[in-house]
Amino acid sequence: MKNLKSDVLAKAAFVNTLETRGFNAKVVSSPADIKAVKDGQDWYFEIKMTTHRDRYFGAATMTEWIQALKDPEHFRFVVAIDLGDGMWEFKEYTPAEFMEYSTIPPFKVYFNLDFTGKFRKKKNGKSRAVRLTLENFRQLATVYLGLNRG
Repeated sequence: MKNLKSDVLAKAAFVNTLETRGFNAKVVSSPADIKAVKDGQDWYFEIKMTTHRDRYFGAATMTEWIQALKDPEHFRFVVAIDLGDGMWEFKEYTPAEFMEYSTIPPFKVYFNLDFTGKFRKKKNGKSRAVRLTLENFRQLATVYLGLNRG
């Protein structure tokens, strides 16, 4: 059964598109989905995949935005629209363009409770999530409250 939310095929299709444009491209995991090189310049492309043709709601991580704003000339957010039968439409946005459509929702603190005792508590290993501590919470609250003054 096909996972309709998987962006694996979209990434592969966009790598092919980049290669036809003269890029040497490959799928990576961070700081964006695709790293490509052209004329000695590193480029990053973050793929957001949808089957919707009229509207799309999604999210981009702080890691993606940090890279996007670190070098906005060489970063693109790419919306991959799955048209079916292996056909794709790609819409590329600069960080400034994508920012026009982006908002920051109220911060959330996620939890993961195990009622069975089968799963061991993870020790912030490979996860990019930040462990909740009183100090981390205070910092987030200060930023959030500062953004909402006005």
